[in-house]
Amino acid sequence: MNLYTLVLDFHGGTYITQFEADTPTDAVAAWCKELEDEQLLGDASFPVAEGIMVDAIENHLVEVEGLHGAWCAAATVNGALALLNVIVTQRLD
Repeated sequence: MNLYTLVLDFHGGTYITQFEADTPTDAVAAWCKELEDEQLLGDASFPVAEGIMVDAIENHLVEVEGLHGAWCAAATVNGALALLNVIVTQRLD
């Protein structure tokens, strides 16, 4: 399993979390589930999670040009862009 850092920029806020997963898409799925379950963005939680998941699965995570181990997915919710960056992360234990 890898450790992934997920950074969401949405509606003027930056939200950072980490998940252990086999693939970056699995990390996104875990993040989306937590976002929906915990309602971390209030009413926007479900549409952000759904939009990001559709983009990550249907369009595949997009590798960030010029970087290794970094991907992104995006969705528009009520006219606001939700941009999720996914970065494979080294443990420092």
